[in-house]
Amino acid sequence: MAEGVTPKLGAKAHDFVLLDSTGVERRLSELVAERPVVLLFYRGDW
Repeated sequence: MAEGVTPKLGAKAHDFVLLDSTGVERRLSELVAERPVVLLFYRGDW
């Protein structure tokens, strides 16, 4: 998605890898293959 564009409800996210709470790398595409996934973006300090 282009920068500054708000994704539409139900839009597919690009694949990415992040660390989970235990330090294990998790890839979005692998999680989606196992079960539904909800992405939550936390802005942090307002």
